[in-house]
Amino acid sequence: MSGDTKADWFARGTAIIGLIVAIAAIIVPFYKDKADSQEALSITATPETGGGILRLSNNMEKSRAIQIPWVITLSNTGKVKLSITSYSIQKIEGQGISYFPGLDGGATDSTNSPFPFPQTLDAGESIAFRLHIGFLPTKEVGKILRNMLNEHGPVDYHSGFIALAKKGLTFYGGSASYQEFPNAGGTMVSIDSSSYKNDPIYKVSFISGRGNKFPIITSETAAKWQLTRP
Repeated sequence: MSGDTKADWFARGTAIIGLIVAIAAIIVPFYKDKADSQEALSITATPETGGGILRLSNNMEKSRAIQIPWVITLSNTGKVKLSITSYSIQKIEGQGISYFPGLDGGATDSTNSPFPFPQTLDAGESIAFRLHIGFLPTKEVGKILRNMLNEHGPVDYHSGFIALAKKGLTFYGGSASYQEFPNAGGTMVSIDSSSYKNDPIYKVSFISGRGNKFPIITSETAAKWQLTRP
């Protein structure tokens, strides 16, 4: 191969490498910008065990649903501002999803005042609020909680939990054992692990202003290990 031919191949190779570098210089920033513009939301959901008020009607003929307050935390894990405009709640049963009146009890802040939507989150910002999620209790559970409402007024989660445990029940009709230790000044509630099969499973989805949907699937049992959707 002559010197001119070698020089020609070298020039072509250099040109090709330069072209590849130039294309990469265009493509890499494009995909980076696209990734940086994507919305991302992390969600956690746990039952509010102290301070949250149960929502229930004292008229069982009007409504049997009981709404338990859950603490929802939304964190904007993306790099762009994120607006949450609405949410939806579904109850998962077996392989299907069901709806019933009273499932969505609305959102409140830490003082139990209405928590409005839309909510806008800057990159890295988080918000927390209560979301009242409903279920249909057994007749016995519903009767105990409504009697508490009629006799003492609004029932908070902790009081309702203890009152049911003293009757050997959980919110969802499972089996519980309540013990008091006078000398130690404490109490203990034990729940039969088989009772967790009664816990309803919820799918709660938050919708952004861009139309993206961010769901979390959870139950009181699942809340212990949190399944989140980035």
